[in-house]
Amino acid sequence: MRTGSLSKAAELLCVSQPAVSKVLAHAERSAGLKLFARTHGRLQATREAELLFAETQKLQSSLDSIRDLARNLALRPQGLLRIGCLPSLGMSLIPQAVEAFRASYPEVSLKVQTRHTTELLNALLTRELDVGVALNPPARPGIEALELGRTAVVCVAPPDDPSPAGEALALEDCVEGAWISIGNVDPLGEAIGHLLETQGVDGQLAAVEAQTWYVARALAARGVGRVLLDEITARSAGEPVAIRRVEPELTIGVFAVWRDGGMDSQAGRAFVDVLRARLAT
Repeated sequence: MRTGSLSKAAELLCVSQPAVSKVLAHAERSAGLKLFARTHGRLQATREAELLFAETQKLQSSLDSIRDLARNLALRPQGLLRIGCLPSLGMSLIPQAVEAFRASYPEVSLKVQTRHTTELLNALLTRELDVGVALNPPARPGIEALELGRTAVVCVAPPDDPSPAGEALALEDCVEGAWISIGNVDPLGEAIGHLLETQGVDGQLAAVEAQTWYVARALAARGVGRVLLDEITARSAGEPVAIRRVEPELTIGVFAVWRDGGMDSQAGRAFVDVLRARLAT
C-alpha cells in the first residue's frame, strides 16, 4: 500500500519479491478477502484493503513510536538508577562519575548511598541498590563483580612531612613512630595488613585506629601521623596532605558489583562505562 508495487515493497523490507508475494497471498487467505487486483500489470488495492489499511496505520504508528522509544532508550537511557559506594569513594570517584554521567544522560535520576562493603553487597541482594562500587569486594554467591581498574596503596602524611616528595617510602618508614591504622575489617585493611605481615613490620602498634578511611585521612592532615590508604581516598577533597608512593608496591582493584543477572538496565551499564573511563584517566 505504501510503495505501490511488490518489487518496491520487497526492497523496503529487504526481502525477495517472491517472499512478499507469498506473504500477501497468505494474508488474503487468512482474511478471506481479495486485497489487491491486478490491472494493466499493476496491483490495485480493493476497497477492503483500503479500509484495513486505515486501521493498520494506527497500529503501525504505535509500532513506530515503540521502535523510536527503544532506539532513544539505547542511546539516552531514562529512569532511576540506585548506586551504592564505599564512604570514601563517595567523596572522590563517585561525584566525578556522576558529573560525567549526568552530562551525557540527563534524563536518568540517580540515588547515591554510601555503605561499607558487607552492607553494600547485602543491599544488592535485597534489591535496594542496582549497582555498587567497592575495592576488592569478597566473593559472594548471587553477586557479580567486574574489575574496572586498579588504584595504588600510598602513604598519606601530614602536609609538612619531611620525606622527599618524588621518592617512594619504604613500608617500614610509613609505620615508624606515630602512625594511623584503618584496621582489618574490610578488604583494603586486610590487604594492607597482609602486606605488613609479609614484610615483617606488623609489630608496630598504631597510635590511632580509624576504620573509616576519610577519617584516617583527616587525622593525617592534622598531623596525628601517617596512614596507608588507597590513592583514590588519598586524593579526595579535604585538608591538604602529603602523598608518597610506597615500596613494595601494592594495588587494589576497583570493582563494579551488582546482583547476579540484575544488570538489565541500560543506565546501569552506561554508568559502569563512565566509571571505567574515569579510572583510566
